[in-house]
Amino acid sequence: MREHPARRQTFPSVPISAGHARRFVAGALDEAGLGHFSYTAALLVSELVANAVLHSGTPFDVVVKAGADSVRVEVHDGTPELPVPKHYSAMSGTGRGLVMVEQMSARWGADRTASGKVVWFELDGRTTPAFDVMGVEAT
Repeated sequence: MREHPARRQTFPSVPISAGHARRFVAGALDEAGLGHFSYTAALLVSELVANAVLHSGTPFDVVVKAGADSVRVEVHDGTPELPVPKHYSAMSGTGRGLVMVEQMSARWGADRTASGKVVWFELDGRTTPAFDVMGVEAT
């Protein structure tokens, strides 16, 4: 399995960091020849970053670990509280981010670290494309 060096970048805990994190992840995947994961990875990292900004208020690191045809994206923040997916109504304006991460990734999880926590997801050839989650067919 061909591995690429892990890429890491630190971001401030502000809403605009979500866009910077999306571009960072897409760039790392393009460099690794895994651009086909960019759309889904950018969408999911946005959800994890939004949670980090909203709930931790600490600077956070985004780490991209690319394999031959898989990727693991991690968001490290400074609080030890682990996230719990909530199942709100489809009409709710909030609370669906982790459910989306769960449905669209091959695997995801959260672990405590010495400095807080890491929330991560993995994408591979079995990952559900973003457009399939809501039952919409690609044209």
